[in-house]
Amino acid sequence: MKKFRISLLLVCATALLGNTPLKSETPVKKQFPQPGVIRYDGHCLTINGKDTFIRSAAFHYFRTPRELWRDRFQKIKDAGFNTVETYVPWNWHERDLPSSVTDFSKVDLSEAEAWLKMAQDEFGFYTIVRPGPFICAEWGGGGYPRWLAKFAPTTGTNFWLRSADDAHIAWSVHWYDAACKLFASEQITHKFAGSKGIILVQIENEYDAHKCPDKPKLLRALFNAAKNAGVEVPIFTCLTRECRGSDDPTLSQVFDCDNYYVGLNAAPSCAQRMMSLRAHQPDSPGFVTELQGGWFSVVGGKLSEEHYSDARHYNAISLMSLLGGATGLNTYMFVGGTHFGGWQARGQTTTYDYNAPIREWGALSPKYDAAKGVNQFIRENEALLSRAEGGPCELQGAPANLFGGVRVGPDGTKFVFLDNTDPKNSLSGKVTIEPQKIAMQAGPIYNIDQNGNRVLIKTDDLASQSTEIPPFDMEYQLEALGAKVLVIPPGKTAAEGVWYPKPQKPAQVPGPLPAPVRLAFALTRNDPLDGNWRQLPSGKSLPELGISDQRYVLYRARVSLTQEDSARLAKLLVASFSRDIVSAQINGKLARRLYPSDEIAAAVIRDTKKSFSRIQPDQFDNRFDVAGLLRAGTNDIVLLYENVGHEHGYFPMEELSGIRQAGLSDNETAIAKPLDLQVATNLGGVTDGWTSPGFSAQSWSKIALDTAAPIPRKGNQIQPKEPQDALFTWYRLEFELPALPDGKSIPWRLLLNASGNGFMWLNDHDIGRHWEAGPQREFYLPECWLQFGGAEKNVLMLGLRQTINGAKLQAAEVSPYPAPPQ
Repeated sequence: MKKFRISLLLVCATALLGNTPLKSETPVKKQFPQPGVIRYDGHCLTINGKDTFIRSAAFHYFRTPRELWRDRFQKIKDAGFNTVETYVPWNWHERDLPSSVTDFSKVDLSEAEAWLKMAQDEFGFYTIVRPGPFICAEWGGGGYPRWLAKFAPTTGTNFWLRSADDAHIAWSVHWYDAACKLFASEQITHKFAGSKGIILVQIENEYDAHKCPDKPKLLRALFNAAKNAGVEVPIFTCLTRECRGSDDPTLSQVFDCDNYYVGLNAAPSCAQRMMSLRAHQPDSPGFVTELQGGWFSVVGGKLSEEHYSDARHYNAISLMSLLGGATGLNTYMFVGGTHFGGWQARGQTTTYDYNAPIREWGALSPKYDAAKGVNQFIRENEALLSRAEGGPCELQGAPANLFGGVRVGPDGTKFVFLDNTDPKNSLSGKVTIEPQKIAMQAGPIYNIDQNGNRVLIKTDDLASQSTEIPPFDMEYQLEALGAKVLVIPPGKTAAEGVWYPKPQKPAQVPGPLPAPVRLAFALTRNDPLDGNWRQLPSGKSLPELGISDQRYVLYRARVSLTQEDSARLAKLLVASFSRDIVSAQINGKLARRLYPSDEIAAAVIRDTKKSFSRIQPDQFDNRFDVAGLLRAGTNDIVLLYENVGHEHGYFPMEELSGIRQAGLSDNETAIAKPLDLQVATNLGGVTDGWTSPGFSAQSWSKIALDTAAPIPRKGNQIQPKEPQDALFTWYRLEFELPALPDGKSIPWRLLLNASGNGFMWLNDHDIGRHWEAGPQREFYLPECWLQFGGAEKNVLMLGLRQTINGAKLQAAEVSPYPAPPQ
């Protein structure tokens, strides 16, 4: 076999982004407790003696009903993946406040364990786990439990969560002590030969985006906690420069990875960033922890389906990552999901569809076929790709929008990657590939952060391999934003090569779908604003009362006033722990809101302007005008507390929830007469069992719904409007669905035209929040929670906090999701 000599070149991009030199020291030797089972080098992971390219799909078990896991796993398998990845949210598994860092009685990891066993044992996947403690993920608190804020400082300018503070580290280690014991038992080194298990464990998450001192201290503590719990498989980070090529005795045992969220035509930057990553840690594989599979949606914004990251974009960033030398790709997200129970971070929609290859309801998007094509290419060339060398090179005679390069396998097989960065026009022609001449993308390189902002990425030094293969000519044809790779076996010409991705067999078109069910009427009643009352201990938050989820909570007070005070104390001041929304009723009448405005209270979006300031105990974030509502003698005050979501960053992430204090005043800055509050930790309707399908809604009012006008499935500020006349209103809708043939399952949706903010329950399952602002008007009804057949009744409950637009239910329809376009 003819051998091809490959020489390593360091290309300094000083004119582009910087001049930081690579480390010249000999890297600290990597330690692998069981190298015969799993190890890695500068090329790839080697599992049970075989070089393995990690083809991974992100699938969050906490965003999909357990009954549907098998469906999603099978679809991932059919797409050609060998690995699945998930975050493991601390707050999902330890919801209640423990007594101390040594108390693990509140930790329940059974759901994570079930998911791991199903993935590994039933479907034969390797697994990757990412336990944070910060996971971001558009998830409430970024994964941190709400109760943890009890131990956070209330003063100072430094962030506590994610910091190297000793108390924060102690609690983080507490979480790792629990989670990593599970990981240790499920890791591949503890499995029988040939069995699958956990192959990688991540510590922290995108730490470069967080500003705090002494980051290595926290990272070392997390690493040591994982090791002490018995983790033997490799440990990694993503976008954490403290671990990228570190010579620290501990952090040198951690390899760093990249996340690629890039512009529509910026796929070439993935190749360049991957080369930079590999240059900074030449003894570690190139891994993309989050290869962009779509984007999330926010209240008042656009749905994921409207994001630019289409199938062409996904295909291009995948192939360009491979051009840069990646041997591990994890698509985030590959499976879209739902924020059941309102567990999303503040400002996020209920849907986490992400416009992923597998949509929220299980349908397959065009990205699914793109993923199948990329996986087929990798699978059919895995052994050679895993140890190929090369990178971007000059393309003589190419138009400006054509980018590409070549990688060469150990046997001389050439992999020629081409990318058309023009999103509107196709390209075709003849080009000369010059492997000896390295080419770089001109201009700065950016990643997209969670706020949609471009963040400059410093690829200080780039490692590429030039080959002494002589130039060669080839013809190409690329669609707009198209990317391909040509595989040229040794001794063959370009004309004899094989193009990838290969065309994929289209998904089977479903048969006729059942007819939509348009709901003609609903039963309605206002919440009784009563429940199991108890005295609120002074200054106590909801997590300290055992409430760490996002439910509505009632507070009340009875206050006696003189005639003079009833006229003078015309302001009601409320201080919450976290700038949530409070609505007030005085003696049965609604109080006029002074702050925030009615419009802001209805929109309920994340206020990033307040992300960098701590809320203070005397900061009254909800204020009301109660003039004319108070009277001499006894007054009854009811406060409806709306937890609008735990923020997933900065100071608001460190806040507890609930009402801290409330009182009457003659101004808006200080309380003159404090209220002695009682609390009921649920709505009256929830306490009385109204969400249960078996509840008898006697004496409820019956209203007719619009059955003629189309119901929009998306849109902002298009909700119906009516005057607000209560704090909280319930609607009960009943419907029947036709029986389906045995073995057939189709996903269903709810189209809803309503005002008001609140929650929805399907047959007593909390299916998430309704935000009147939009854009989401279509909600997933998991088929596993529906009843089918004429004798089976389904009950949908809507519990809505009235806004300035009231809580008006205009129209509702239950229907199958339309078949995807072919």
